[in-house]
Amino acid sequence: MKTRDHVLVYQETQSSDASTKTIDLDLVDPVSALYLEFEAVNGTTSNEDNFISDVVTKIEIVDGSEVLTSLRMNQLEALHFYKMGKVPVLFPSEWAGGTQRHGAYLLFGRKLWDTEYAIDFLKFKNPQLKITWNLAAIRAIAATAFATGTLKITVGAKIMEGLAAPGKYLMAKELESFTSSSSSGAEERKALSTDCIYRLLMTRHYSEGYDLNEITSDLKLTADADKFIAFNRKVKQLDAEALARFGEGVITHNIFRATGGVVRGLFQVETQFEFKPNISTQFTDFVHTLNFSGNVTLETQIAGGGGAGTRQFWGTEKGHALNACLPLPFGDLWDPSTWFDTSVYKKLELILTSGGTAGTCQIVAEQVRPN
Repeated sequence: MKTRDHVLVYQETQSSDASTKTIDLDLVDPVSALYLEFEAVNGTTSNEDNFISDVVTKIEIVDGSEVLTSLRMNQLEALHFYKMGKVPVLFPSEWAGGTQRHGAYLLFGRKLWDTEYAIDFLKFKNPQLKITWNLAAIRAIAATAFATGTLKITVGAKIMEGLAAPGKYLMAKELESFTSSSSSGAEERKALSTDCIYRLLMTRHYSEGYDLNEITSDLKLTADADKFIAFNRKVKQLDAEALARFGEGVITHNIFRATGGVVRGLFQVETQFEFKPNISTQFTDFVHTLNFSGNVTLETQIAGGGGAGTRQFWGTEKGHALNACLPLPFGDLWDPSTWFDTSVYKKLELILTSGGTAGTCQIVAEQVRPN
């Protein structure tokens, strides 16, 4: 087997601030992964708490009306972390005129260059990649948001030559998205398909300034009215196990903030920040922080006393639960015999119990799908 890279699009500037780009996937050899990278430039004043992860709203592979893959950028970033064991390309920035750059692998196998699981686009009639974005998803285009017409897209394919095409690939897809109840103990029951083997589920539980378990306290996966229960667990403990299994991540996070301002991180749980001023003459400033649930309150003071005002800071962010996502793997992620075969069941439900805070909840599945 030989490997090669094929560039589909390289830093192509998009004139529209909200649109969908379609790329034909007319590739004749098995594809191990697509690498997707996005850049955008901040306005002339700043761009606080507004990330590429928020504005690339859908990444799909379709074959006509059939959806083969469908993720948001924040989900793709988290899935990259839990599959690769490494932080994706994440350079959030709030500085005036600063460039934000995020990139991640969409893997069709267990790892890069997996010869047993890869997508074969020849088996589909009209496969296409569709990328949807809206630079104004968080805030309207302005000097204090993203600058107009600055989104750039890069897509590359990791191709395997001289390999008999595998008969299957790993399909990642968002199954559900909803707002959870603010009533503690309220249940949401979500029916999941039983047509494909599950390698893992990934759930997202997000509200700014809250831990995952404050949004959803419990998760239960049940088949045929409790004939088989795959898990019935506290989210707080599932998150602790994810930390033990997958570890923490560290990124550079450039901050522009006045003293007393609250900074939002990309890691949602046990987030730690370190800051230093960007301008050497301000190195005598003191920076005090209070970290909580993915956020930090930034308090700065000049050496002679008094508030330091608005500053540019070089920031280092460390934590886990990237983009408030929780992995729920089945068995050994490398051993297909331990994955969850649901074909013997008629009904599969994921039950989410509210932790008492309303938030965004999403369910993503990675399943084995035939080419």
